Amino acid sequence: GAPMFNKPFYDSNDKIVCISKVTHEIVKTVSPDVDSVYLPHAVNGEIFKPMADSVKTDIRKNAMNIDDDKMVFFWNNRNARRKQSGSVIFWFKQFLDKVGHDKATLIMHTDVNDPQGQPLEFLASELGLMKGQLTFSKDKLAPEHLAVYYNLADVTINISDAEGFGLATLESLSCGTPVIVFFFFF
Repeated sequence: GAPMFNKPFYDSNDKIVCISKVTHEIVKTVSPDVDSVYLPHAVNGEIFKPMADSVKTDIRKNAMNIDDDKMVFFWNNRNARRKQSGSVIFWFKQFLDKVGHDKATLIMHTDVNDPQGQPLEFLASELGLMKGQLTFSKDKLAPEHLAVYYNLADVTINISDAEGFGLATLESLSCGTPVIVFFFFF
């Protein structure tokens, strides 16, 4: 049967929101009088899904002015120290120095003026990355528009310090776009 050791804790709640189907079934069995709902912690597959290659090519070429042969990297995070935003820019510059500054572009979707963050526009300018190598997407976006960015990218980058998997990683994978993930745990 269902484990009973958490029953006193379940019973002390008016409502329990479960992100796991297993936990939801346990709560319903162990504490049937407590209002329990299942709210999956997941990505909406109706929004974050792969787009047709022809649509991606058209948007990249006509709306974003990105050449077909250019590799597109996407980074979607808060501009905060733990998200390594400044390091991403430095590492991307080092990558471009090896492969050529006309071979790739990085789109960073973030608040460039976040008080917890780094001066991203200043860093990009100082490193000479303001000639199409790096673009900032600064405005809040509806999930449907964010899904377009994931689809336009060849790869999504997610780097953080002492954090978990990350929603951007899950959204990107749901769109069929591979990810490069670095996590630092000290």
